[in-house]
This record gives sequence, structure tokens and C-alpha cells, in this order.
Amino acid sequence: MDDNEKHGLDVVRARLVQRYPDLEPQIVEDLIAAALDRFDGCRVRDFVPLLIERATTRTLDATYSRAPAPPEPIRTSELPATAHAEPAAPAVISSARGRGVRGAFARRSPRLS
Repeated sequence: MDDNEKHGLDVVRARLVQRYPDLEPQIVEDLIAAALDRFDGCRVRDFVPLLIERATTRTLDATYSRAPAPPEPIRTSELPATAHAEPAAPAVISSARGRGVRGAFARRSPRLS
């Protein structure tokens, strides 16, 4: 488990404890641990915190009789910023001689003639 995954699980843990304030935090911990066991041995670990949050939330929603409190924004410590490349410029599709994209493709398509 790398630092990003640990940080993601800490955020998930904080969200779930905040969303279900009447539950013991140990119950949330146990459900997270049970869901985490399902992903042992998986090579791709990028989405493990998201999948664990979904699985735990589904289990809690199915077994929790009272509606959960609305989530409030929580502040979490941020990971150190990494250098990213400049975002790519959005693709611009220009119309061919004012006909639009459909007109440009329709005239050249042998199926439509």
C-alpha cells in the first residue's frame, strides 16, 4: 500500500465517520478492513479507496435504519504537489465552408449518396 492509497483510505474513513455519526468508529473501521481484504493481491490499486468507499457505503446504507446526516465538506491534508505537464489545448472542430461537421462528412460518405 503506497502513500496515495493510505491517504485515500484516511479520507474515506473520515467521510464515513462523519456521514454516520451515530455509529461507533470501530464499526466503520471493521467494514473498511473487510472491504480492503477483497482487494489484496490486486495489481492495479489506483481506485481501491473509491471502491472501498462505495462498498462500505452500500453495506452501511443497507443495514443502517436511520438516514445518514448530509455530508459536510471536510478538510484533509493534501499530498505534496507533483509537477504536471501543461494541459493540452482543447480540440477545436472547424466547420468546412460553413456547412458544419455533418455537412462535411455527409458529402464524402459513399453510404449516403
